Amino acid sequence: MSDVEAIQRYAGTLAEAPSWFTTRDGVRLRARPVRPDDAGRLLELFHRLSSESRRRRFHFNPDNLSEEVQWSTACSLADVDNRTLGGAVAAVEVDASGAEQIVGVARLGRPPGEPNSPEAEAAVVIRDDYQGRGVGTELLRRMVLLAKQMHVQTIVAVIEADNEAALRVFRALALPVEVHTQRAETEMRFTVPE
Repeated sequence: MSDVEAIQRYAGTLAEAPSWFTTRDGVRLRARPVRPDDAGRLLELFHRLSSESRRRRFHFNPDNLSEEVQWSTACSLADVDNRTLGGAVAAVEVDASGAEQIVGVARLGRPPGEPNSPEAEAAVVIRDDYQGRGVGTELLRRMVLLAKQMHVQTIVAVIEADNEAALRVFRALALPVEVHTQRAETEMRFTVPE
């Protein structure tokens, strides 16, 4: 991707991005910011992830967490303002009745207590049955738009070094990046376009 194409890909704002996108195999999904009322949908997403997807997302095995801890974590992850400390965008499957299921989330988080930090850490998780279908690519594109909205200058992604799928999706951002690998983790530092 050329610099001009990258600039065009990240032009505009998150609010201006189309509400719907189509996966590589033709499924239409809604993309929107995560809201506080998404806690239950995030918990449902967690339960529909494989053990490996959970471990790769949280960097430990969360399979044996109590229901109480799972619920409080889901509530915490849904409580984002998309302006200062944290933000997240979701890919949502919508059925004929309008009921929503989250199939993927891309999130940015600044260090606790640092609402003006120029850096934010990225995380992404896609439900296993939607992996490899372009959902992560679309959510990361929108995450860059969210970073611009939050005035983040650098997106930091820490990925297990053997997680080729995640590394490939992050590389597809086509932004200036510094990459360092040590102790089985790869840190990618992306410069957010203005």
